Amino acid sequence: MIRLFIFIIFFLFSLLANASCFTEREYNELVLKSLPDSNDDYYDKYPYGVIHNMASCSESNELSHLVCSDLKLKKSLLLLSIGEIYAYENAMHTPVADYSTYNNDFKDWLNNLVKAEKSKDIALRKLCYVIRNRLSDDFGGDFSYTPNVYEVIFSKSNPNGVVVDSLSSRFYLGKSCDASNSIKEKGRWYKDKDQFVVELGDSKYRFNYDEKVFSLHCEMP
Repeated sequence: MIRLFIFIIFFLFSLLANASCFTEREYNELVLKSLPDSNDDYYDKYPYGVIHNMASCSESNELSHLVCSDLKLKKSLLLLSIGEIYAYENAMHTPVADYSTYNNDFKDWLNNLVKAEKSKDIALRKLCYVIRNRLSDDFGGDFSYTPNVYEVIFSKSNPNGVVVDSLSSRFYLGKSCDASNSIKEKGRWYKDKDQFVVELGDSKYRFNYDEKVFSLHCEMP
């Protein structure tokens, strides 16, 4: 009985640890430090206006259902909502015309991304992957992020194999196990248990499972 109790506690702890996009230290030093005294629904300390969280808990959609039950995830998405506007204004040197609608297209894209996944765990994992990558793009510095395992954000089969989009790069995986990317680097790819690996020159990219990729027959050498 004691062993079972310990196992359950360990299992629940593991679930909680995996449910967050950031470690406890990262969350405190990056997210909370960037949003002092802020609520989770909007940020009213931005110089040019109020920025609302892309996940509105008053709306009934897949993104809100996934985010609103996790306060850390919700605050992380609020920071991303700010980051998208900050990145635009920093690049264009002009304020966004309408803060209330600027992130709408991105919000719809995120909603479709998580909606497409049958597994809540995979939807959460992909959402965290996008949040970490986009915060890295928007803010850089301490938010810089290179994933150990990449996610397939989009994949498409064609007569030659499968095209895979990882957010930051596009890969072309051939039926004969050849691989290339958008800058014409060439190499190979293969399946490794429930993941697959793309090797291009000295670089190696490990991806989580994708159904279209795993329909091809390239086993680990």
